[in-house]
Amino acid sequence: MEKQLGNTNTYTRNQVREAQHVSTAAPGGNGQRPQPSAPGRGPEPRGAEGDSLNLLLTNRLLSALPAEDFARLFPHLEPVSLAAGESLYKLDEEMRFAYFPETAVVSHLHILSEGGMTEADMVGREGMTGLSAVFNVPPPTYTSEVALAGSALRARVDVLRQEFARGGAFQQVLVKYAAARISLLARRAVCNGNHRVEERLCTWLLMMHDRAGDAPLALTHERISRHLGTRRAGVTSAATMLRDRGIIDYTRGHISVTDRAALEAAACECYPAVRESANVAR
Repeated sequence: MEKQLGNTNTYTRNQVREAQHVSTAAPGGNGQRPQPSAPGRGPEPRGAEGDSLNLLLTNRLLSALPAEDFARLFPHLEPVSLAAGESLYKLDEEMRFAYFPETAVVSHLHILSEGGMTEADMVGREGMTGLSAVFNVPPPTYTSEVALAGSALRARVDVLRQEFARGGAFQQVLVKYAAARISLLARRAVCNGNHRVEERLCTWLLMMHDRAGDAPLALTHERISRHLGTRRAGVTSAATMLRDRGIIDYTRGHISVTDRAALEAAACECYPAVRESANVAR
């Protein structure tokens, strides 16, 4: 189901191995961690608090950790490739792994008894899946499905529970992220019940764009309608209107955002709130 990634994750893992070695070395006389060097590329130094190579990671929860905390997790992180439509967890089954998306986007979908479904939440590079398992609480009643194919890092839940129990930075980051997720869930519930399909589609595309970047989104109208919990005809009508206004463009199975500012103007009032919840680890 999952396969090892190629050069991108190989580079990241090699560089973070160097970060792990640096973070376990004795600090210099000034009390700051030594600044590692990344040959050829890498972020600009941001001071002593941000000089570890875990900042090369795409996932913001992991990159928010201090170098010494990340060094403990690094040996347990496995790069994986997630396919669109793949189910990460089955209902009522134990979660063995938590996933930290990099370029992939995962949707949490509630399935209704008559067969319909609606997306309650989405997770990209700003967060993680499997949070309830790390907190050791009953599993959620939704299914986690890959909405956009891409890369992720995964770790065993038992390892993350042990790190969470230490009570350090990892615990603080996850508690803050959990609070943001609750706020996002509440906002999405209000949005789904009160705003027009056109507005919700704009907000949803913006959320996807925030997580996937400027690359075309590999999404069909059928898949979008499942996530929005509405009819495909409504999504097609709204998407056609946005294309005619030059806000998006789409071909078979791919959607591109061509005017981000206009898309934000057409979105419902919920977008600024859900955007802020995605920036919790910054």
